[in-house]
Parts: sequence; structure tokens; C-alpha cells
Amino acid sequence: MDDFNNKPENNIPNNDNQQDNQQNGNVNGEYHFVPPKNQYQYYNPNQNQQYQQYQQPQGNYSNNYYAPQPPVGNNGKKQKKVKVKNPSKPKNKTVLTIVIVLIICVVLAIVGVVATAVSKNGGSSSSSSSSSSQSADNGSGSAKVEDSNGAAKKDSNGNLTTAGVVSKVQDSCVGITVYTQQSAYRYFNNYGNNSGDGSGQTASGTGSGVIMSEANGKTYIMTAAHVISDGNSFKVKLNNGDEYDATMVGYDSQTDIGVLSIKKTGLTVASFGNSDKIDVGEDCIAIGCPGGLEFMNSVTKGIVSALDRPVKSSIGYNNKCIQVDAAINPGNSGGALFNMQGQVIGINSSKIASTEYEGMGFAVPSNTAVDTANSLIKNGYVAGRAKLGIQYNTLSNYNNANSILSALEQKGFKDAEGTMVIQEISDDSDLKNSKVQQYDMIVAVNGKTMTSTDILTSVLSESSPGDSITLTIARIDGNSIKTFDVKCKLIESKN
Repeated sequence: MDDFNNKPENNIPNNDNQQDNQQNGNVNGEYHFVPPKNQYQYYNPNQNQQYQQYQQPQGNYSNNYYAPQPPVGNNGKKQKKVKVKNPSKPKNKTVLTIVIVLIICVVLAIVGVVATAVSKNGGSSSSSSSSSSQSADNGSGSAKVEDSNGAAKKDSNGNLTTAGVVSKVQDSCVGITVYTQQSAYRYFNNYGNNSGDGSGQTASGTGSGVIMSEANGKTYIMTAAHVISDGNSFKVKLNNGDEYDATMVGYDSQTDIGVLSIKKTGLTVASFGNSDKIDVGEDCIAIGCPGGLEFMNSVTKGIVSALDRPVKSSIGYNNKCIQVDAAINPGNSGGALFNMQGQVIGINSSKIASTEYEGMGFAVPSNTAVDTANSLIKNGYVAGRAKLGIQYNTLSNYNNANSILSALEQKGFKDAEGTMVIQEISDDSDLKNSKVQQYDMIVAVNGKTMTSTDILTSVLSESSPGDSITLTIARIDGNSIKTFDVKCKLIESKN
């Protein structure tokens, strides 16, 4: 049984657990080359240049290198070197040879004079290449590392580059470690010893965050609600490596936004852009801690792929999110999505985790994130949020659900799988003084059949406290089902 404004029973499936297929080199959906074992192509020059399959011999062998040996004859002895005497040459051929050598020397001398003259007048390409080669070598045979100015922070038009944005905002990005209470019992440790005082805390996860504001000696950290919702204590790590104990201010599972605070001021506070002014196709940068704090402030870049994408929260509300193709991985949750002016335009929240999809990440728009976080800081809850004030169970959890759905279809409520069975009505609910009773069923809201619980959640998300809605109630009366309409006012949710 769940309060409608708290977490429902049927959460979104976790797609992180994927089956590994290691057959034929397929590991986690990635294909790898598997080399053959101990197989080599061996070339034997004594077999008419034919290649044979060679099996590596078994045992331990070292790589030995041998100097070339003189050829060996058929008898196994070294062949003696045969000396060949040159025959006597006629004297007339000697004179002719001398003349030819003299002519060649004169020609080479003329070529040398011409080459020198060309070199003095600007040089040739060959002489220039020779000079350049000598300059690079410097006679040492070693490479030289030259100074560089690094990546440009601005382009020729004065706009920030990716490196410029990162340099501007990285000190506002933080890593978050979440701690939970250890169990009072430690099974399987010390051969069955189950002692323990239960007072310790253990790190249960990490996430990302961004410094949003400071006031009254505190600095506030914006993050994702699902990062901190199950934690008992927290630590925030700054870009410079400093760590601080953090306190939970609050979180809102509907928008997936949470806030922590630390007792430290004078830090770099991020600036927030208007998410209503985002254009599809504009560049964006995600900064966070994918894989844990050892990869803190990793930078990925992409574009805004789409706007107003419906992404269901952990309690069943459809949020309108920014879709991006920048890499977002576990640990990025709660980190900032920046535009190219260095403004936060979203809080990274989720992705489609499947080997069939790439570049499908989602961020809560900055306007929604800021409104939610400011209300959490001021009130401890999101003010202006409407609710019915009931606890309910879904009809699908009952054994006789199919027969009830058939009866409702005969009443005109087709495919009413989202029907809610009322378990409890709060004292401040407007339904408390109505004829609605425990185990009555909500089958329609404002005339729309409850094909899913999204019908009611969408109405509540678009309404304010004090607004009136019409519920169609179904009640089992003996062997029949009766329906009637009830009009009620919504109340403010302070959860």
C-alpha cells in the first residue's frame, strides 16, 4: 500500500543488468578478436618457398638470437674461400681508364660550382631539406618537445570554446559520496560471528552535483533525488580535492531533484540559463563522475537532440526532459549540463541503458530544477503541489482483477487497468467528508478512464491546491458493480 504522492509499488525496471554473451568473442555485446593458441605461419626457405603450418613446441623456451654463420658443405665442414687472381691487363686499357676518370672529375667540379651558386641565391629544395634534417637531429638522435599554449579558451569571434567552458565551470562541479547505515549483524564474517554494534556507515554509492547558491554560512549543492534519497549521510568533494560533510536539505522524487548543504562558503557558484530558450542542435557539455569519484569531473560533449521528452519518474510522473547525445553514464546523475556560455541548462538524470541504443541521455530542465531546489531550501518540500490525500493499491494486485475489469468494461470503462483501489483517506482530504469509502475504486478522472495511473498523475501535475476534479467511483455491491461521480478539492502536498 502506497501513498499516491509517495513511491508506487511498480517502479521502472532497471535495465542495468544485461546478460553477457562470451561465445565467439562476444563480451557484453562487444566483439573482440580472439587470437589462435600457439599457431604461427612459418617460412622454410629450403622448401621451394612454400609455407607450412608450424606448431609451437611444448615446454619453456627463451628467445635466443644468433649471429649469422658461414655456409656449411655437404660433409659438414666449413667451405674454404677460393681466391681468384685477376688476369694481367693491357697497358693501352690503363691509359684509357685514366682519361675517363679525369673527364668525370672535371664534370663533377663544374656541377659543384653551379650548386654553390644556386645555394647562395636562395637554395634548392634538396639543400633546404638537408639543412632541416640536420636542425631536427642536432647530432643527438633524440626528439625535442616544444612548448605549446594549450587549447584556446575562445575562438576568433570571442566565444568560449569547449576548453573555455570547462575552465570556467569546473570548480562549480562536485562529486558526492552516499553512506548508509550498516546492518547490526555481519553474517559469514569470522566464520559465522554476527557481532556488530550497527553504528557504522558504509559507502553505498556515488553521484555528481553542482554548486547552486550560498546563504547563511552554507553552500547548497543541487543533485538528483535518486542519488541521495536512500542515504543517511553524505560527503561532497570539490574540484580541488577538498571534502566536506554534507546535510540533506530535501529531495523531490517527482522531478528527481535533490539538495545538499555544506558548512563552507566562498566557492564557485554556477550560473543557470533559461531552459525555455534552448534550441535543438545546440552544443552542450556534461560534467560529472561516471564510474565513481576516481573519474570525477569527466567532460563529455554533444548536442541537444530534442526537447520536452516524457521521462517517467520513480513515482510515476512524466517529466518533460532535455534529450542529449553527450555520453551520460552511471555516476553522472545529478551533474550539470552546460551550454556554450557556461550556464547550467539541465541536471543529468537518466539514460536509456541498452546495447541497442546509444546517445540517449536525459536531463531535467534548469527552470524546473531551480524552482524545485529553491522550494526545497525554503520550505523543505515543493510548495504548490496538489494531491488527493489517499493511499491506494492498483487493481492488478488483486486475484479477481480480470473479472472486475470485465464488469467495468460492461459499464463503459474499457481497458481500465489503471484503476486504483482506495486503502485509506487522510483526515485533511476533501474525500473524508464524502460518500467515498475504503475499497472503493477510482475508474475515471474528469471523464477519462483510468487506462493507467498516469491519468491521475497528469491531472495532479497540472493542477494546484484548491482546484476541483471529478472522480468516477466504482463500488462492488454484492454480485454487481455500481458507479457514481464525486467532485472534490485538491489539497497541498507537503511530502
